[in-house]
Amino acid sequence: MSAKAPRKGHMPVAAANSGAKGNEICLRLYVASTTPNSERAKANLDAALRDFSVVPGYRVELIDVLADAKRAVTDNVIVTPTLLAIGPKRQLMMIGDLSDSHKLQGLLKAAASFG
Repeated sequence: MSAKAPRKGHMPVAAANSGAKGNEICLRLYVASTTPNSERAKANLDAALRDFSVVPGYRVELIDVLADAKRAVTDNVIVTPTLLAIGPKRQLMMIGDLSDSHKLQGLLKAAASFG
């Protein structure tokens, strides 16, 4: 997997950087390559971000743990897929394929209130 520069706003997800900067929210999705659950998690996050415009100043990072296991260890991620919402002072986590849209929207709303 080649690294791309982090992008603000809408997906597609970009390669990893080092977390939230300033008031920016980092949505970091840990996946295991192109496994079915990982592909569903990417698609579900993409759909949620298209439908949910309340998260200002966010960027999405995609970390493939098969290519960069050290990043998963650094963030204490032991299961994929895992989504971390990282703000300046707190961090939220959601594990699974992100198919529970109510929980995912709740995480995004909570992340929007970081600061």
